[in-house]
Amino acid sequence: MASSSFLAIAKDPAIIPGVHHHTDEWCHYCVVTARCLAFRCTDVFRREHSRADTDSTFRSIEEAVAFTRAVAEVEGTSTPELDALGTHGAAGAGMQTSDRLAAIAYDYAVHVAMAFAPIALLLANAPVRPGGPEPEEVLLWYHVRIYLRTVRALVAREGRAPGGDRTEDAIGSAKLVLVALGRSRAAAGALQAREPADDFSELLSMLDALERVLDERFPEARAYLRVGLDVPT
Repeated sequence: MASSSFLAIAKDPAIIPGVHHHTDEWCHYCVVTARCLAFRCTDVFRREHSRADTDSTFRSIEEAVAFTRAVAEVEGTSTPELDALGTHGAAGAGMQTSDRLAAIAYDYAVHVAMAFAPIALLLANAPVRPGGPEPEEVLLWYHVRIYLRTVRALVAREGRAPGGDRTEDAIGSAKLVLVALGRSRAAAGALQAREPADDFSELLSMLDALERVLDERFPEARAYLRVGLDVPT
């Protein structure tokens, strides 16, 4: 059941409808948090549950699921994928794909994880930087998100996702992946320029392959505009 606080936020005319659906979730570096339903509800949830700055937002899967459903309720949407996953698991819910694009994205995520494993924990605890995140932080922030959103886009496009027609979700997810790939490529290029003795050619090649196949699967994604993110409102 959604709280009255969530309902009040949802009624705020400053909220950009659906802006949180295809964001990279890097709220510390986002310019629309004040107009984002999910961010503001998260802020309220943390305060209502006395979560310290160093605490995780959710202390259990159950809390996270309940929060997600509450936000969807005040937004006027549903959570068919979440419901199906909870009832049947990924395989039973049809939330899987055999498309080779998913395999390419997975290989990339593993490559980045292994390459930056020695400093991953240090970067995960890094402070918010006024000038923006460091290149290593960018690569580590996006590597798993690229894989997860690629799978989401494919599952939605293939008609496997519960909840009826998910065409817009497929295209929006693919657009987010394109944005993540672009930022990751820029980060890898910055690292190569900063550390010319290191070789980032394989990482860059994997990003190119991902982008090429993603464009083949979702040719309309580049033109998709995420209101509030790709176009102001």
